[in-house]
Amino acid sequence: MKSFKVVELKLEHEENYIILDIIDGIIINKEKGEAPWLIEISTSPDFKDILKEMIGTEVEILVTITRHSNEPARFRGTFNEMNELDQALSLIFNGKIIVQGPTYAEDVLTHLLSEGYEEETLLHEFKSIMESKKEIKTSDD
Repeated sequence: MKSFKVVELKLEHEENYIILDIIDGIIINKEKGEAPWLIEISTSPDFKDILKEMIGTEVEILVTITRHSNEPARFRGTFNEMNELDQALSLIFNGKIIVQGPTYAEDVLTHLLSEGYEEETLLHEFKSIMESKKEIKTSDD
């Protein structure tokens, strides 16, 4: 098993991201099974009502580990549990890291060009997808 400190977590919700205020967090690679990664964080109760509705559902997360300067990884899994602590919430997720290949940027650009994007709109969409790490369907899929 390997574990890493979680320094930032963005939870996808209704085509936007909830940026959770991380008090403490860990991501563990159990190195086996269908959902080899476990994320546990403690966060402020600011989004308690929204989070409560998401328990038991499949979620997509951008998780940054170790340092804020690292690129976030895309995580897909289940939001399993929310527990109330004194002045915080403990959240637990199980799932997998979505690995994007070495041609991801080229795939994104090819996809956007095939959709007819040009100039400033192309640049805006490219930046948006690269930041969100959204999956792009290619002819190889």
